This record gives sequence, C-alpha cells and structure tokens, in this order.
Amino acid sequence: METQFLWTQNWYPVIPLSYLDVSCPTALTLLDKKLVIWRDGNQQWRVMDDVCPHRLVQLSLGSINSEDGTLVCRYHGWCFDGSGKCTKIPMSTDEKLEQIARQNQRSKITTYPTQILQGLLWVWPDHRPSAFADCQLKQPATLPECDFDSDSTDWFMSDVPVGYRVSVESSFDPSHAQFLHEGLMVFSPQTAIPMQEFQQVGEMSAETGFTLQHTGYNVYNQNMEATRTFTPPCSNTTIYRHPHGRTDVFQLYFVPTQAGYCRYIGKFFSSENFLAKNQILSLVFKILPPDIRVSLQHLQGYKLGDQDLRALHSEDVICTTSPEKNYYLPTVSDAGVIAFRKWLEKFAGGEPFEEENIKELSSEQLYDRWHRHTKHCPHCRNTVLRLEKIRSFCQSSAILLLIVALILVPFRIADQFSLTLIILAGLTFLGSLTSDNIRHLFLSSVPRNGLPVVKLYS
Repeated sequence: METQFLWTQNWYPVIPLSYLDVSCPTALTLLDKKLVIWRDGNQQWRVMDDVCPHRLVQLSLGSINSEDGTLVCRYHGWCFDGSGKCTKIPMSTDEKLEQIARQNQRSKITTYPTQILQGLLWVWPDHRPSAFADCQLKQPATLPECDFDSDSTDWFMSDVPVGYRVSVESSFDPSHAQFLHEGLMVFSPQTAIPMQEFQQVGEMSAETGFTLQHTGYNVYNQNMEATRTFTPPCSNTTIYRHPHGRTDVFQLYFVPTQAGYCRYIGKFFSSENFLAKNQILSLVFKILPPDIRVSLQHLQGYKLGDQDLRALHSEDVICTTSPEKNYYLPTVSDAGVIAFRKWLEKFAGGEPFEEENIKELSSEQLYDRWHRHTKHCPHCRNTVLRLEKIRSFCQSSAILLLIVALILVPFRIADQFSLTLIILAGLTFLGSLTSDNIRHLFLSSVPRNGLPVVKLYS
C-alpha cells in the first residue's frame, strides 16, 4: 500500500518576512483555514486560528499590545499570548471569576508550529496536540544550495484567483510560455521548438515528490539541461544549466489558500548578474529609493502574470463546472502535467480541498492588483502613498500658481511673469495626472482611460 500524503502535516511557506508588519496582526488563509500571524512579546512570530473564542470575531482585526506583546481582540479587548492562552478579559468584574474563565479551555486559541528559514515564515497547519513534536521530524522544502548568491534577489508574493492544481500544473508545462507569453522577452510561436525529452528521474514518492529532466523549448534554450523538482506540498524548484556556463534557478511555491485561489511565492536568481551588464540601468537603480526600485520591478511582471491569469482562470472554471471533460495530453511536453497529476491522485488522494463550480470573474476582479499584491507588499504600498502625496502637492501647486497668475493679469508689466506661472501651473497639473495614472497601475490592470479592456497582446 502506498504511503498517503497528509496535507496538514507539512511545512508551508506562507509569507516573506519582509511583507510582515511587527506592529499589527496579519490575516492568512491556508488550506481553507482562517489564521492570524503576529509577533508576540518574546519577539516570536506566532500563527493561530483567526477567531476570538468570545464572540467569534477575527483577531486579525485587532492590535498588538505594545507593553506585553499580547494580541488584543478589537471587539471586546480580550488579550492572548503566544501560546493562545487568554491573559485578560477587560469586562470581567470579579478577579477570581476572570481567572476561572481564562483557565477554561474554551478561552484558549489553537496555535500552530512556525519557523523562519531563508527569509520566509513557515507554518505547520496541524491542530493535533502532537503537531509541535511531529513537525520536528520533517524539514521544509527550502532553496537548493548554489555556488552563487541566492540572496541577490527578493521574494515576491501574490494571491491569485487560480486554484492550487492548475497553478502547479502550469509550472510543470514550460512550453506554454512561447504561446501564452507571446511578445514578452524572447517568447514567440516563431521561436518555439518541440521538446525532445521530458522524463522522470528517480522514484516518485508521497514525501519527496518527483524530479523531471527536460530539453529546451525554444531556439534560445534548446541546448540547455533543465530539471524541475516537485517537493510536496507546494514547491517547484527549476534549474536551467546553459551550455555557455550560466545557471538559472526558479524557486516557486504554490500555497493552497482556498477554493479557486492560490498564493504564489517565488524568486529568480542566476550565476550571471544581468543588472551589472547594463551600467546605466544599474546606476538608476542605485539612485532610486528602495521602495520605488522594488515596486517598479514588481510592475514589470504584471503583464506576464495577467496573461497567465486569463488562461489559467478560464481553465479553472471549465474544469470545475464541467468535470466530465478531461485533458488530452499526447505530446512529450505534457509529461510534467501528467507527472504531477499522477502524484496528486496516487499519493494525496486528489486536491487539498474540493474545488467545485468556480465562478468566472469579471475583468475588474480578475485583474485587480490591490488584492493580488499591492496591499501585501510594503514597497508597493509605500510607493502608492508617495504617489498620492505627489499628486496632491502638484494639484495644490497648480491651483496656487493659476490664482497668482490671474491676480497679476491686470498689471500689464507682469504679463511675461503671469504667462510663466500659467505654464508652470499646466506642468504641475500634468504632473498630478501622471502620478495618479502611475498610482493606478498598482491598483488594477484595467485602464482608467479609454476602453476598460486589458490589452494582453500587441
């Protein structure tokens, strides 16, 4: 009998540390379970059920007591420590009765094992009493060891309206890039070549997953050696070794959050420093404030992400609303999808939770960037706030300059000065519009001007 994979008895990376705010709790959904992340008085990151036992309000709406580091419920002020134990009930009028209430198991919240590795917070989402002992027997699927710096790039995180299975399958289907991402980088149907090899290496198992080797899929990488390793529950480690010596590593995590949604956490790093090759771009990036530099990099990836979303969401909808329809996978390039589906059915008994009748989202919902990424990312949030300040300043300056110019109009001696002020008012008003348009790019892919249609291809 095959060893069965248990979804809750595994380590999941749930968020980069750089995305967390030590001053307030953070809501999290994992395996369709609502959780809350916060840092307690011992400077330890904690994860527990996102519900106050008093009136069942989400604790992620609350705050962190600056004096003792307890998590405070926003509704009635109940306080909880890092173990989930209630430490204070403000509305209690009797100290002994309060102590009895706090010691009652019904006032305690379930907490989950956590650890920090490689800049990520990991969670073991098993509620059993043995969870803290069980988690010691298994290691998370971390980045592979490399001869070059894996810290040269930051983690990126995005919550997307695409289910877990479809998301992982796409990452084991590299040949789609030539067609789905036409017009971006080197991707084009004209440069596509059939994959000659795509096969499993070694054994497939419940705990270790599987590894595949494959050849290139376009004229630029046809001679590379590539491996894709799935490590349960959600890791895809892809390594490209090019004949001229360069090695590229893509580390992707597909964290199952809820039906129809998945959290993507990933980073790309290489033995070759691409930025150093372009001295002008390198200089610009050094001059820019860190928030703007990082947020501009994040903006660059949206078009590729939007192309993925359009296709994968439609696949999700069809698969869940028409279960009688099955994939037809006749080519070598389909081997990655076949391997993952085999592991999923053989060892995990299917998906982590049922995904039925996924509703098709509108363009406004599908291409929403605020909920997908910006609200989570401190760099992008800070850039949005900065752009709003610039917009407000430019707008106020334009009005002030125009008023001064109009006051000076009756004085003919000041004609030239008035004209200069009017030109400056026009320029600052243009600056206000420009900053507002850039700000919109962090909120949605749907254009704010013209037709509300997302242009994915030229």
